[in-house]
Amino acid sequence: MRLSAIAIACMLGLSANVSAADVKSISRLAAGPADILFVADWKAAEVHAIKLAPASRQPTGGVFNVLDLEKLLSDQVGGARVAVEDMVARPGTGEVYVAVSYGADKTPALFVVTSDKKARRVDLKAAQGTSVALRDAPTTNEKFWKEMPERSFTVTDMKWHDGELFVAGLSNQDFASTLRRIRYPFDAKQSITSVEIFHGGHNLIETRAPIRAMSFAKLGGQPYLVAAYTCTPLVIIPLDELKDGAHIRGKTVGELGYGNTPADMVSYSQAEQGKTRDFLMLVNYNRVSNIIPVSELDAARAGPGIDKQVPFGQIAGLNVAQAPLAGVMRLDNLDDKSFIVVRRDLQHDELQLVSMGKDLSFRLSDHISEYAFPNFSFKGNAFQEKYIKPRQDMLLKDEGFPELIKASD
Repeated sequence: MRLSAIAIACMLGLSANVSAADVKSISRLAAGPADILFVADWKAAEVHAIKLAPASRQPTGGVFNVLDLEKLLSDQVGGARVAVEDMVARPGTGEVYVAVSYGADKTPALFVVTSDKKARRVDLKAAQGTSVALRDAPTTNEKFWKEMPERSFTVTDMKWHDGELFVAGLSNQDFASTLRRIRYPFDAKQSITSVEIFHGGHNLIETRAPIRAMSFAKLGGQPYLVAAYTCTPLVIIPLDELKDGAHIRGKTVGELGYGNTPADMVSYSQAEQGKTRDFLMLVNYNRVSNIIPVSELDAARAGPGIDKQVPFGQIAGLNVAQAPLAGVMRLDNLDDKSFIVVRRDLQHDELQLVSMGKDLSFRLSDHISEYAFPNFSFKGNAFQEKYIKPRQDMLLKDEGFPELIKASD
């Protein structure tokens, strides 16, 4: 008996097409190769690979000043309140994809937002693609704090890297913290590794709590996964240790502060004094953001790691800088110059989608400082003229206030 391609796909835990009925939830997104967008569906315990329509390429992603994102998206779902689940930039196109849930049933929806402040809903029913089931996904009806299903943590972060999809989250095993490696196009192979860490803030070996944000770095010439956990240990794991069925211990190289859940982490580069340096930007729900030099991780890789208690509140293991990215819920690289962020502006209680330059990582219009007063002048102050004014002028232009740029004379 000959089996159809669809039948074979189903036997392998794959499906041939993505439809609206198949996408039951959206927890995380990841930009994949070519025109593929990966969508993590925790209710179905699947990852969908959606084929996007071709988009024109552009050298930079433009400037985003969407200060009313909540209304922009809510208007397209009948005025229902929306909750942002994830956001990713589609590389080289200027398109930003925002996943939300809305209404009492937390219906999933996916939107494309562009720098001209327009949003278009992606028709998931018409979207073509394939899906893969996540083996050993949580199956219990347990809830955290009486309302958050354990199953909703099946995928806590998801990144495409070097031809593979890395999926962090929970499994139904005793060692629940899990990393999956999935090749695309999807096939029957799926590598599942359980991960334990020593958490210095808790003075405890942890096997259950999953990675909350992750990225990648080359350390000692080898590829590593860099993972941030709740409360906030930073852990490095050689990619060649992530093998199917293995149980490994990541090396804890930093403790970045207690009482915090990491929100997102991306890798990026910056030119400094004629040299290019590599960094990770870690944004947090409950603390300021961390700028992590890859050189610090490389030095920590050669050391013993953290294996003893770190007192609450102390930063240990790494020399990291801070960035003023409060209220940021999701972060991605828009282009070489800028980040794109979904944030809750705490001063005005507004949900926003805005770009921020990687060198400063803040928006001038968030603040009323000496420079904002109309009678302030740069004239006669050589330091201000040379170092401050050029950056101020750039920010004013990017944020939509070119008319406020002051003359030098």
